[in-house]
Amino acid sequence: MRRILLCGIVAVAVLGQAARGQGLDWVNAALPERAYDFGTVARGSQIVHRFPIVNRTDQELRIVDWRTKCGCTNVSVGAKLIPPGTQTTIEATIDTTKFVGYKPSGLTVIFDRPSFVEVELNLTCFIRGDLVTSPGQLDFGIVRRSDQMAPASLTITYAGGQPGWAVTKMKTQTSKVKAELRDLGRTAEGYSSYSLTATLQPGVDNGFLKDEITLITNDPNMQTIPISVVANVQSAVAVTPSIINFGGVKPGQSVTKTVLVKSAQAFSITKMAADEGGLETREAAEGAKASHLVTLTFKAPEQPGPYHSVLTIETDMKDEPAAKLKTFATVVP
Repeated sequence: MRRILLCGIVAVAVLGQAARGQGLDWVNAALPERAYDFGTVARGSQIVHRFPIVNRTDQELRIVDWRTKCGCTNVSVGAKLIPPGTQTTIEATIDTTKFVGYKPSGLTVIFDRPSFVEVELNLTCFIRGDLVTSPGQLDFGIVRRSDQMAPASLTITYAGGQPGWAVTKMKTQTSKVKAELRDLGRTAEGYSSYSLTATLQPGVDNGFLKDEITLITNDPNMQTIPISVVANVQSAVAVTPSIINFGGVKPGQSVTKTVLVKSAQAFSITKMAADEGGLETREAAEGAKASHLVTLTFKAPEQPGPYHSVLTIETDMKDEPAAKLKTFATVVP
C-alpha cells in the first residue's frame, strides 16, 4: 500500500512538472514582455504601462484573477477571455504620490486556460522628490465627442537646487491630444512652476483613451518628464454586446446571434461590413429609430482554426464614427 501511495505521489509530481512546462511554452509566446522600467519620474505622477497578451494557440486563454505587489498599483484588464488569434492588454498604473526613490511594483496574473499558471509582471521606477506634478495625470474623465471639448490641466513644480532649471521642449505622443505649456514663474517658496493644459482633438476615437505628453528639461539627471493622458470618450451609438463569440463551430455549420445598436436619438444604419468573409448581417427593420436589432449569421469555413472579424456599423449621425463589433469563433474539425 505504501509503495502504491509513493508511486502515486511521484506520478502527480511528474504530471505537475509537465503541466508547468507546457504552461511556460504558451506563456512565453502570449506574454512577450514581463518587465518594464519607467526610468526617472516626478513624484505625484501616475505612470501607466500596458502589457500585451497575444493568444497564439488554438485554445482560449482565460484570466481568472490577479494580485498587485503594492497598494499604489491599479490594474485594468482589457478582456479576461482571449480567443485564439486575438489579443488584449493588462494595464498597470502606479501612483507615485507617497514614495521617493527607487520603487518596485507590478502584479501577478493568474490563468486557468489552457493550463493553470501564475505569471509575474514587474514594474520599476525612480521617483524624484524635488519634482512634483499636481494632479498626477491629465484626466478628462467622461467626455462627449464635439468640436470643442473641455481642457484638462496640471501644474509641475521643481523644488531642486539646479540654477536655471527649465522645461525647454514639449512633445505629444499622438495627434489626438494638443498641449500647451505656460511658465508660471516662481512660487511663494521660490520654486519654478509650470502649467500644462491639454485638449482632445475632434478626431479622437470613441472609448478609453491612453496617451502621453513628454516634457524635456535642461536637467541632466532627468531630461524627460512623462505625463499620462486619460479619457473616456463616449460614443453616441452603442452596440450591445460589444463582443460576440460564436464558440466552436464545425466547417460549413451556421450560427446566428443578435445584437442591439442603440442611441439616445433616432438614427438610421447606412452600412454594415465585416473585414472577413463568412459573416452576414440583417437588420430587423430599416428606418430611423433609437434602437436597431441586427442579426449576425456566421457560416464556418472549411479550414479549421481561429476566426476573427470586425463588423463596422455606419450611421447617418453627423460627425459620429462607425461603431465596431468584434466577433470570434473557433472552427473545429
